[in-house]
Amino acid sequence: MERIYLSIAALILAYLLDYLIGDPPGLPHPVRFLGRVVSGLEKLTRHQFKTPAGLKAAGALIVMIAAGGSLLAAIVLIEGAYRIHDLVGLIIELYILFTVLAGGDLRKHVDRVSGDLKSGRLNRARSSVAMLVSRDTTELNESGVSRASLESLFENSADGLVAPLFFIALGGAPLAVFYKAVNTLDSMLGYLNDEYKDLGYFPAKLDDILSFIPSRLTAILLVLAGGYEKTSRRGLRVLLRDRGKHNSPNSAWPEAAAAGVLGLKFGGPDYYHGRLKKQPVINAAGREPGPDDIPRGLELFRRISVIAFGCSAVIYYLFLSREVFAL
Repeated sequence: MERIYLSIAALILAYLLDYLIGDPPGLPHPVRFLGRVVSGLEKLTRHQFKTPAGLKAAGALIVMIAAGGSLLAAIVLIEGAYRIHDLVGLIIELYILFTVLAGGDLRKHVDRVSGDLKSGRLNRARSSVAMLVSRDTTELNESGVSRASLESLFENSADGLVAPLFFIALGGAPLAVFYKAVNTLDSMLGYLNDEYKDLGYFPAKLDDILSFIPSRLTAILLVLAGGYEKTSRRGLRVLLRDRGKHNSPNSAWPEAAAAGVLGLKFGGPDYYHGRLKKQPVINAAGREPGPDDIPRGLELFRRISVIAFGCSAVIYYLFLSREVFAL
């Protein structure tokens, strides 16, 4: 079978597996290995670099080693596997593509929160949503839990699903692996506190750059997937007005679009490590989210997942067949 069809088959199977089973806890995952590598590199570089400039340089070095090494490893593994046998290549490419997609796992976590709330198990819902967000969850009421889960669902829909599919479409599994590695580095090092503001400077900036287009594509998909002219128009209106209401240059785009489409209010004050932090309010005219809004949000997420996958598969096919250059 031609390599192009094997690669497309690997993408289709990876998407279906991710949608159906998410990330099984017992399955070896490259991100966990990468996390250990990054932790080791952090300890090593902190011994060698002490000044702010030195730590920024160390952060850039970690990106080159961890993300660059991940890109190279993906290329070598996939090409080497196909040289052994088509079936071996298909399995390796499928596995790598499966590990860069996180939409199914995200959906399962949010669905678990929804189930806990429907069953009246608020404490368990608080524990479940704590796996999705960094804010304090022990005192959240049903509305607070619902808002936290929906905000996480749509913020992470960009970097967990749409962005990997975007980079797969542009360059296959290796480019998606590079993005996933940078995104992991940002989640580990890209904090604004005194400990990480220098070491995490380069990983955070690079992640912002790589996520720039996918976050905006996610917002557009959410508006288009609104289902009705009225909700889509409302989503676009809120998106244009509130897209900048976040510390990140990218995160508010999908949140604003989803808040508008669903008619909900996101953002506002939350506690982090016992300290109150006032966040900007997105779609202030919307109502407070409730447990019944989580299934609505999951349905909206499902729609953009299918659309994003379909677009990615078509563009990836054109890329592989080189027909794109004849357009």
